[in-house]
Amino acid sequence: MKPVYLLLVAIGILLALAGAVFTLQGMGMVGPDSGFMFNNPAWIYQGIATAVIGLLTLVGGIFLGRRKA
Repeated sequence: MKPVYLLLVAIGILLALAGAVFTLQGMGMVGPDSGFMFNNPAWIYQGIATAVIGLLTLVGGIFLGRRKA
């Protein structure tokens, strides 16, 4: 797998994890009570969107890396 595809996989993993954290913070499950993201429904939807983009980037990097190898 070439470094470009490994970069896509790494970015996808980071985006998916960030989206999961955003979602959990929006639901009020993690983070400080005084944070602006805590228990804020807008961050639930933004976190889900970020996680989906991250998963698509991850899967794209894996499939492109395997196809070109």
